[in-house]
Amino acid sequence: MLTTEEKIAELVRTLPMYIGFLLDGIEIKYPIKLNVSEAKTLLFLHKREGNPMSEYSKKVGLTKGSFTAVADRLEKKGLIKRVAVSDDRRKNALILTEKGKAAAQKIDSLFNQHISNKIARLNDEELNNLKNALEKTIAIIEKIK
Repeated sequence: MLTTEEKIAELVRTLPMYIGFLLDGIEIKYPIKLNVSEAKTLLFLHKREGNPMSEYSKKVGLTKGSFTAVADRLEKKGLIKRVAVSDDRRKNALILTEKGKAAAQKIDSLFNQHISNKIARLNDEELNNLKNALEKTIAIIEKIK
């Protein structure tokens, strides 16, 4: 028999699969071609920009080296810029350019619309239960962070 903690760990491991289901089929139509890692990076920056690159690499799920390539491509496309956070030239924060802010807002809107369409088949009670569960999950994660 699993302990409560083990059951929670088991459920948490399934979350990426469900998030993948929610995002399955999304089409990001934007004048600039973006891959999934680039789009996710813009979304994270849109919500909380100015953090070190290492923080974003963890959120996007890439190694630091792989994430550096993503940041390089976004910078080359004029969507982000690096800002030194200390005397150490290797440590940079990322911020959105005006062009990047516009792209991030568009992508955020597309993600929201896509997910709204996916959950539209739920009835009011199911929608409320899902909303409440997600709000509680976020609050608990913030508490244990």
